[in-house]
Amino acid sequence: MSDKKQTVKLIAIASNFAWEVIVAILIGFFIGIGLDHWLGFERLFVIIFMIIGAIAAVRNFMVRVYKLGEKYDEEE
Repeated sequence: MSDKKQTVKLIAIASNFAWEVIVAILIGFFIGIGLDHWLGFERLFVIIFMIIGAIAAVRNFMVRVYKLGEKYDEEE
């Protein structure tokens, strides 16, 4: 893979990461609100699920970069 193509893929992954973090945190927020309301807690599940969402987004980012690195290494 050419360096230019590699750079474009990395930029695409990085910009996608920003959206993934936002969406994952929002989903965690709404799930947490629902569980807090249902179980009668103040903000316990909101915090827990927002943190889980952020961790999941970072993990997905790391997996994508790792796979891209593997492809790049195989082509050299």
